[in-house]
Amino acid sequence: MDLDQQQAIDSNAKDQRLRLQRMTWGFGAQFSTWLVIWGLYLFGMLPGLPVAIYFLLIFSADLSFILLLKTDINLRFKDPSMTAAQIVTPIWPAVFIMFFVTDPQARTVFLLTATSGLMFGSFVMTRRGMLSVGAFILTSYMALLAALQLLAPERMDWRIEIIIVFTYASVLLTVAYLGSFISSMRLKLKDKNRELAELAARDPLTQLPNRRSLMDQLSQEVARVERRTADEDELCVSMLDVDHFKRINDTWGHDAGDAILCKISDELRKIMRKGDFLGRFGGEEFIAILPESTLDAAKRTAQRIQDCVASLSFAELPEGERITVSQGLAVYQPGERIESTLKRADEALYVAKENGRNQIVVSQADADQQQP
Repeated sequence: MDLDQQQAIDSNAKDQRLRLQRMTWGFGAQFSTWLVIWGLYLFGMLPGLPVAIYFLLIFSADLSFILLLKTDINLRFKDPSMTAAQIVTPIWPAVFIMFFVTDPQARTVFLLTATSGLMFGSFVMTRRGMLSVGAFILTSYMALLAALQLLAPERMDWRIEIIIVFTYASVLLTVAYLGSFISSMRLKLKDKNRELAELAARDPLTQLPNRRSLMDQLSQEVARVERRTADEDELCVSMLDVDHFKRINDTWGHDAGDAILCKISDELRKIMRKGDFLGRFGGEEFIAILPESTLDAAKRTAQRIQDCVASLSFAELPEGERITVSQGLAVYQPGERIESTLKRADEALYVAKENGRNQIVVSQADADQQQP
């Protein structure tokens, strides 16, 4: 199992724990309804059999939701949190028990608890979804009134019921709109946080991953290497530097230098192998992380980088002026600190620049190791 798979599993487990927590909150909201039912039973306003049937239905439903979450079956659903289902499922058992309540005024307490359940929709549901669930609750209550009119008209007072229905519809509409507004704000905040996280991980000029992101990626790649056996592919790092970049800034200006860095970044991004990682380390320095690559393969990638940059033409420079890069290659040695690998790549880059630039130099330790 590689690091990406492990991270996906960890993220999934975290999401499932959060869904279970919200489900527990929902059961807590149901608890108030259970207390009301027990109170009505103890005060002689509910017969025992309907109470027993209600609790059998509601506990079966709650157990089903827990099993769906524990077995990860909920992940197959469009909404893995099963928010709408958890809100509407207790409604019909509540409608069933409300039919047997002898005092018509006592039925209104169930409407209040149903409204509190609707607020859980503000976690994920849209306005349309909230209105649909609210309409379901109201329709269910209307069905109860129709059943009472047919089977127990002595427990009906339409004058009061019309007022209750009108008031409850108004409350549901308000709750649905407020809940959907809260949900919308949460989604916007989540998107904004994601955008800020992406900005924090990218270099503002080239839009390449920045130094912090490079170090995070290197740490992940090191973890992958440590999981592999010695005969599997290695992790190579190339540190590259644009040659004579100070002269470019001094001669043609910093705007020209920035444009050149951006174009080099765009073109190198296109030629990188899938799975490779290119980022700006700082100034005119870049790092190419080459996972699952032998030193020979890394040399070929580095040469491809050399050829790509050398072939570029820049509108900011006089015709015929070409840009080159120097590179230092190093291979991560299992057990060493990644900073040590970067230091060896930097030392190799220094040698490349000292020897005339526009060349690739392998760190001395890796060059010695490769020799027979």
